[in-house]
Amino acid sequence: MAAGKLPFILFLSALFLFNLAILSVPYLASQGDPAAGALYAAFAPTCHQLTSRSLCLFQSASGGHSIGDCLPQEKDAAYSRANYVVNDGEAGYKFPVCSRDVAIYLAMLFGLLILPFIRKIDSEDWPPAWLLVAAAVPVAIDGGTQLLGFRESTNSIRMMTGAIIGIVLPFYILPMLNSMASFLEEKLAEWKKGKRMRNRKSKD
Repeated sequence: MAAGKLPFILFLSALFLFNLAILSVPYLASQGDPAAGALYAAFAPTCHQLTSRSLCLFQSASGGHSIGDCLPQEKDAAYSRANYVVNDGEAGYKFPVCSRDVAIYLAMLFGLLILPFIRKIDSEDWPPAWLLVAAAVPVAIDGGTQLLGFRESTNSIRMMTGAIIGIVLPFYILPMLNSMASFLEEKLAEWKKGKRMRNRKSKD
């Protein structure tokens, strides 16, 4: 495997497994699997996990499934972190991260998948900085005005703003990973060269 492809493959694998874990939690919770509780706890340091700002996997009495807001929007001021809700007679099992984070991580995976069609996967060059700033502006406005108490956002807006920044992030993260890999590869080559020279000297 070419060293230049390794950061991309590792990053893609990590993002895929991370998203898979997020998406599997509400299903595991609906099945009463104890792994769900462990995953909720594992994701807790990464997200506030507010129920009012999260999505739930709903299970109807007939066995059907749907995804929607855990709580009605008029309850957005609530600061519950409950992982289980009942909404309109349907049982809801919360995703382990908020709606914005779900959108960010899924968009990052999608962005990384389309990256090879736009740029070289072993490139260490960043796109223009203004692109990242522009992508961050919607999140900053939505989250900032909500934090300051001017308004309460909705999960739909949180997901849209999260997706905008999420799809752009891989174009900046992967070049950083490539640079780190190149640095480590260079240091490893220097170490091997030094080891060979020391071995020659010891034989002399």
